[in-house]
Amino acid sequence: MRKFASAFVVLLFFSATACKGASSNLLIGTWVLDRSGAAPSPYCQAQLTFAEKTFTAPDVNGKVNTIPVTYVTGNSNTFPTVVYVLTDAGITYHTTYNFPSKDKMILDTAAQCPYVRK
Repeated sequence: MRKFASAFVVLLFFSATACKGASSNLLIGTWVLDRSGAAPSPYCQAQLTFAEKTFTAPDVNGKVNTIPVTYVTGNSNTFPTVVYVLTDAGITYHTTYNFPSKDKMILDTAAQCPYVRK
């Protein structure tokens, strides 16, 4: 009986891991500047790429940089929602990304840069 219980627990663990599915972090992926509405600020970056633990974008000189980040995500099933991105600079220097929908995002800065999922 003990072997059966152990096997059952292992099976449940692997089933839960396999069924976990897509990340609940809406920010993961590549985003491009949305030019369909009003002209965005010239200070908005043309493309942003987010991975599980990194953020990639060009710096002010045009050189592409990848930095480690941590995410704090809101509810990915109801909108509007939000994702906060933290670097090693600490929570005081987080960046907020607002999501009016799953495939549209606004960088919450003075420029209010709008992005769409690529």
